[in-house]
Amino acid sequence: MRIIVRRTGDVAWRRIDRETVVIHLTRRRMFGLNETGGRLWEALAEPVGLEELTGAADPDPAVTAFLADLAAEGLVEIDGPLLGGSAEPPATDVPPPPRIEWREEVQRFAGHCAFFPGGSVLCDQHPFNS
Repeated sequence: MRIIVRRTGDVAWRRIDRETVVIHLTRRRMFGLNETGGRLWEALAEPVGLEELTGAADPDPAVTAFLADLAAEGLVEIDGPLLGGSAEPPATDVPPPPRIEWREEVQRFAGHCAFFPGGSVLCDQHPFNS
């Protein structure tokens, strides 16, 4: 069975130095991915098979756990079950496993004033609303 992984449509993201920041626009949550997680995120530019994404028929359990975490947060959709790989510990010369480093609620988005004039004195002074 071919398992397809794809980003959901409600996300925006940006690489900042070695970290990738992903924002779930509907849920109003931000996530910081470590460098390894950011590389996997970038590989999801188009829907991709799990085997192609990981380069292995039996993916590393850390990768499947990361993808399951992304799916639980609504950042990706996965068509099929994620099966764990071998339980061997990673070698010391490999990069750290992919993971979400931090999570945070988003209070307001920068585009708020452009869409909701009259929401505050600051929005009313915004050039888009004058």
